[in-house]
Amino acid sequence: MANICMDTVVFYAASDEQECGLATLRKALIACYPTGTSVDGSMLCRIFERSGIPTEGLCLRSDVVDTSLVEDGHITLYCDSAWSPKYEAYLRLANYFNVSFELQAEEPGCGIYINTDINGSYLTAHYKAYLSERAADGSLDALFDAAEGDTDFYFETDKEMFQWFQERGGISAATLEELKEHLDEDCVSIHEFVNPY
Repeated sequence: MANICMDTVVFYAASDEQECGLATLRKALIACYPTGTSVDGSMLCRIFERSGIPTEGLCLRSDVVDTSLVEDGHITLYCDSAWSPKYEAYLRLANYFNVSFELQAEEPGCGIYINTDINGSYLTAHYKAYLSERAADGSLDALFDAAEGDTDFYFETDKEMFQWFQERGGISAATLEELKEHLDEDCVSIHEFVNPY
């Protein structure tokens, strides 16, 4: 799959009435995506086919690469989707099983940074900093040295992000715009997760 969008989907029961649906969804997912499912058997369309859920108008070019189905009040699917998040497919699943869901999706090549969980109940990332290459003038060396080879950093709040840049790179900023002024976007980029739905 070219241009893979990483989708993290959390299904949960927002009310007592949805508890039964969550349990039914959990059973369906266990049947469709058992531990050790091969790539050939991990297509998202599998749960639609096995559950008899209509697929008209949906793009289902996505693979379920992992699941978290523990009995703690929610279910998490990790999917690799072609080009963009499969929001409509997840919505149809949620409606069919009568549960609620939140989505975090990321596809840097297409500039997609989505998080529908505005309260941060399950998916807390609000910002991402990506360190791609050191500045030729050495101005960002302290930041890259402190990162110890990591490239992706996620933050729940702008305050947390500003503190991280101050502590790791000696970069002081009080606003996102001010922070970006101190960074070379070819070396370090900042992305804000938004809810377009």
